Amino acid sequence: MTEATTALHEQTELFSDPDREQMGSTHHMESSSHMESSSSVKPDAAASDESGERAARTRGSMLWAAYGDALGFISELVDRKRLERRTQGARLDHLMSWERRVGGKSGVTVMLPAGCWSDDTQLRMAVSRSIGSHGFDVETFARIELPVWPSYALGGGRASKAAAKNLEKSSALWYANTYRGWENAGGNGAAMRIHPHVWASRDLDGDYMLDVITDSVCTHGHPRAIVGACFHAATLAHCLGTGTVPDSHACTDIAHDVGDMLRLIEDHRVLGTTWVGLWQQAAGEEFRDVWRSTSDELSEAVKDAMGQVDTVENVEAAYERVVDRLGLREPKQRGSGILTTVAAVALAAQASKAHEGVAVAANAVGTDTDTIGSMAGALLGACHGAADPPEEPLDSEYLRRDADRLTALSQGHSADNHRYPDVLTWSAPATQADALVCDNGNLAVEGLGPVTRLEAEAVYTSRRDFAWEWVTTDFGQTLLIKRRPEVKLREACNDPRLPPAPPGASRFLGNQKDESKNLYSSQGKPRDRGINLGRALDHARRYLDDDTVLGYTLRRVAREGTRGDLLNFAKEIWEDLRR
Repeated sequence: MTEATTALHEQTELFSDPDREQMGSTHHMESSSHMESSSSVKPDAAASDESGERAARTRGSMLWAAYGDALGFISELVDRKRLERRTQGARLDHLMSWERRVGGKSGVTVMLPAGCWSDDTQLRMAVSRSIGSHGFDVETFARIELPVWPSYALGGGRASKAAAKNLEKSSALWYANTYRGWENAGGNGAAMRIHPHVWASRDLDGDYMLDVITDSVCTHGHPRAIVGACFHAATLAHCLGTGTVPDSHACTDIAHDVGDMLRLIEDHRVLGTTWVGLWQQAAGEEFRDVWRSTSDELSEAVKDAMGQVDTVENVEAAYERVVDRLGLREPKQRGSGILTTVAAVALAAQASKAHEGVAVAANAVGTDTDTIGSMAGALLGACHGAADPPEEPLDSEYLRRDADRLTALSQGHSADNHRYPDVLTWSAPATQADALVCDNGNLAVEGLGPVTRLEAEAVYTSRRDFAWEWVTTDFGQTLLIKRRPEVKLREACNDPRLPPAPPGASRFLGNQKDESKNLYSSQGKPRDRGINLGRALDHARRYLDDDTVLGYTLRRVAREGTRGDLLNFAKEIWEDLRR
C-alpha cells in the first residue's frame, strides 16, 4: 500500500465493501431521521436574521475550521521529506487520503479518508454538543464528552489527554481536575475548541467569555492557555460580527480587553475560590500576578506578529517572518496557547482568501500546522465573501447542521440538544477500548449513542487483542474508534434515552400536541423530563460538603422534576445538613 494518494476520494470510496452502497443509503436515511428528531433545526430558525449573514458566516467558519484542520493534519509533526512521501510529491493545497499509525507503537496503520479531521475538530464538536438551549453544560462536556474522546481521538496534546483520563473518575470535578502538571498546562488545546461558544453567542460582545474560561479550565491550568483561548474567541467574534479580520490596532485592543477577563474568574463562585486556590497551592505563585504577566506576553506577541503583516506582500513570506518572530518551530513554543492564536490572526489578516491562509499554515512544516490552520480557517471562513472550501471536509453535512443549530441558539430560537446519559448516574468507560458497546444487539458509543459500522472488518493489532473500527454516529460524525474483539454491553446507568415524564407533568405540557414533541419550548424552557429523586439525593449526599455539586443537583431537580420533587429534595437535604 502506498503511503498516500493524491486523488480526491470521497470517504465512501475508502469505506468500501460489497454491501457498502446499500448500507450507506440505508444509513443516510436513518441518520437524517435521527437528526430531525434529536439535533436538527427548523429551516427558518437558523436564518431568522434579516440578511442571513450570521448563518452563512457561521457555516463558513465551521467548514473552513475543519478544512484547515484536515489539511494541516497531513503535515503535523513531520519534516519536509516525510511530508513529500505522504503527498507523493504533490503540493499540500488540497485534501487527500493518507496513511497514519494510530494507537502508538502497539497500534495499527490505517488509511485516513480525504478531509479527515484531527483532535482539534473532534473536541470542537464535543464542545458544540454540550451547548444547548440552556447554554454550555460544562458537566456533560467534562464528565461525558472528554472521558469518551480518547477512544476515538486522532492526535491530542498531553494536557488534554491527561485531563480526559483524570475525568474518568466518578469523583472528578471540572473545576478541580488536578492531574499531574495541570497548573503548567499552557498549550493551545483549549483555544482550538472554543469556537462553538462564539458561534452560539447572542451579542458577540463578550457574553461567551465565561463559557470559554470554564471550558478551558476543564483541561488546562496555566493562564497562557486561558488567555490564548479568550483572545482567539474575541478575534473570531470580531470576524463573525464585522465580516473582517481584526487589524493590528483591533488586535491590540482585544489583547488589552482579554487582560481584564481576570475579573470573570475572581467573581466566579467556584473559579475565584476553589480553582484559584488549588492553582496557587500547586504553582506556588499568586494567580493574579501570573495572569497579568501572561496578558503582557499576549500584548507583546500581538505587537511582534502584527508588525510583520504589512511589511511584505507575499503571504508565505509574511507568515514565515511571523513564525520566526514568535519562535513557532521551537518545541517548547510550537503549541503555545498564546503564540499560536496570535499567529492564526496574523496569517488571516494577510491572506486574501481562506484557502490561501490554511494552505500556507499547512505548509509551514515544523509548526503546529493543523491547529493554526484550523484557527485561521475559522477566522477567514467567518468573513465577507468567504467561498465554500474547494473540497468537502469529512462529515460536512453534520458540520452544516450543527452550525445552523448554533446560529438558531444565537438568535434565541429553540434547538434540540444532544441526548446525554444522566450525569448523576453516568459511568465513564474504564479504558479507551470500552467506549464501543453493544446496545440491544446494535453498536453504540457510550455517551454519543448508536453507531453504524462503515467497513466489514475492523483493523486488528498483531496480537488481535484490540482493534480499530470505522463507524458513523446517528448524528453524522465518522469515528475511528478503539474496541475489544468482543464488545461489552452498555452500562445500564448510561442509557441516553429520556426518562418518562413524572406524574402530573401533563398539567405543565397542556394539550398542545405539536409542541409536546419538542423537549424545549420556543422560549427555551425545559419540558418536565422527569428525574429519579432517589438517585439525585444519593448524588447530593456523596458531595454534601460541596456547594457546587449541591447547586447543580438542585438545579437539575428544579429543571427536570416536579414541584413536589423539588420540595422533597430540599427537605431531605435540609435534614441532612442539620444533623
